[in-house]
Amino acid sequence: MSHQCYPTSVWMWTAAMVAAAGLGLGAQTALRVKGMATAVNAAGVPAAVELEALHGYRGLEFVGQKTFKTQASAKGQWSVLGVTSGVWLFAAHTPGHLPQVVLLPVQFTHKNPASAVGAQLPWDVGFELSLVPADGPLARAANAALNGDRQSALSELAAVAESNEPDELIAGGELALYVRASAAARAMFLRATTIVPVAPRAQVGLASAALMDGAWDEAGKRLWTAREQGVSNGLKRAVGAAITELQRISHSDGSSPCVPGATRC
Repeated sequence: MSHQCYPTSVWMWTAAMVAAAGLGLGAQTALRVKGMATAVNAAGVPAAVELEALHGYRGLEFVGQKTFKTQASAKGQWSVLGVTSGVWLFAAHTPGHLPQVVLLPVQFTHKNPASAVGAQLPWDVGFELSLVPADGPLARAANAALNGDRQSALSELAAVAESNEPDELIAGGELALYVRASAAARAMFLRATTIVPVAPRAQVGLASAALMDGAWDEAGKRLWTAREQGVSNGLKRAVGAAITELQRISHSDGSSPCVPGATRC
C-alpha cells in the first residue's frame, strides 16, 4: 500500500501541532507499560526487554527519555516507567531464543496536559519467543544483530529472505526491525503472507514496518487485519488500542499525515 504526501497540508498540520505545544500541551504523562515474555512452552522467561521511541507525538520530534532497558523476572514479568507519547519499538530477547520486535503507538493522538508519574497503560506487551536454530543464516543474523553488527545481520538476512518457511521469514522480518531495516523487514513479512495468507504475526510485522516509516494509515489497516486473523493474546489489547489511536490520526479521505523525511507515506 502507498500514500501520497501533500507538502502544504503536512506543513499546516505540523504548524498546528507546534502551536498546540505553545499553548501548554507539551507536558506529558510518564506512563508505565508492562508485559510478559514467554517461551514456546508458554513458560515465562527472564528476557532482556528494550524500548526505543522512534517518533514523537503524532509523528513529531520525540521529547523525553528515548530508550529504556529492563530485565524480566524469572516468571517473565517486566515493566518500565517513563514512557511518553510516540511510536515505540518494543523488543525482547534471551539466550537460546530469537528476538521478537513490535512497534506500537503510545497515546499517539492525546497528551495529558498535566504531568503525572505512575499512570499505567491499559494494555500489555506480551512477547512469545521462538527457539533459535542450531545453525544457519537466521541464527547468524540473530547473533550479529544482538552484538550490534547491523551489516552482518543484514547480509545473513538476505539469505533468510529467500526462504519458503513462513516462521523463518517472520523471525527474519523481526530481526530486520531490530536493526531498523524496515524495507528488508517488509519484504520478508510480505513473502510470508504469500505463502500463508493467514499470518497475524506477519501482519503485525508489516504494521510495525509501516510505523517505523511513518505510514500511519497502512499501519492501522495491517493491525486491523492482524486482529481479524487472530493476533496473539499477549498483543490483542495493545493491537486494539493501536488501531483506535491510528484511526484518530487518519484523514477523512483515508490518507495519513507524513513524518518529515519518512521513507513511505
